[in-house]
Amino acid sequence: MPVEMVEEFLARVETGNRVQIPVLVRWKNRLEIGEILRVYVHHGFASGNFYARYRKDFRITIPKLVVEDLEVKPGDVVEVSLHSGP
Repeated sequence: MPVEMVEEFLARVETGNRVQIPVLVRWKNRLEIGEILRVYVHHGFASGNFYARYRKDFRITIPKLVVEDLEVKPGDVVEVSLHSGP
């Protein structure tokens, strides 16, 4: 079941440029493994968008090009917005 409305939350970037989706967002939208989401990441005044697949460990991975563009390091807090997939 895709995300029906825009979900926004703050998340800490983990090792491997991964971001964990909060439990409330997962339960509210009944996200399923392998689902494709449109993700917007904001860090400071910069932002980037990409498509991501929802993984078994309840995380999404930020692509390397977006990480380099936003200058995000593990431990940084970013604002994440989830939208329905393509």
